[in-house]
Amino acid sequence: MTETKPDALGCCIHTAEMNQLKIVNARQSSIHEYENTKRKLLICNANIYFNQQCRQRNLTPNYAKIKIPGHSPATKSTLKKVHFVRIREEIKFLYKKKQYLNSQLYQTHLTLANSWGKNWQYIQSTTETKLKKQMQKKYNALNHKLLKLSQDQSIKPAKHVDFYPRVVNNTNITFTKNEMALLEKGPKYNLHNRKKNWLTTLALEAERAINCLPHTD
Repeated sequence: MTETKPDALGCCIHTAEMNQLKIVNARQSSIHEYENTKRKLLICNANIYFNQQCRQRNLTPNYAKIKIPGHSPATKSTLKKVHFVRIREEIKFLYKKKQYLNSQLYQTHLTLANSWGKNWQYIQSTTETKLKKQMQKKYNALNHKLLKLSQDQSIKPAKHVDFYPRVVNNTNITFTKNEMALLEKGPKYNLHNRKKNWLTTLALEAERAINCLPHTD
């Protein structure tokens, strides 16, 4: 039996091909990294647009809805301020994220431009076209969401409802407006509390009424 010794030249060629394959894979990985970073940046810009539109139109997105017990004017005012602050803080966070992604994208762009040379313009153009189609769908979805929020949160005209009268006068007595207003308050209406000096006032009023009477009475 004869042993076949590996050809040194063949080993070198095989090693060179493997190294070249690794370099190509590394470059392709960098391209995917650039595409993902660019996509995150565009989505961040879209979210900034959505939140700014909500603030300009006085709309409250679902993530900013906070429940506060009570229905008083103070509660409503506080709730409005809380929604405004929540959206403002979200926009600040998105701008910080945008700055970080821009820096990361810039470094990846320089690396790929040095690696691919003239071919990088074609790769970048292809990537931009692909992402542009995806972002068009994203903006359409956000505009539809804004329209739905505008319809749900718009002030609708109050419906006029005819109620039955609270007091039905079945007698022959004619009541004045003040008497009818008092009767319409219902049987659960409580009179106001008497003042502390009501006895003194009552005594003075009684004395005055007595003085107005004829001397014979």
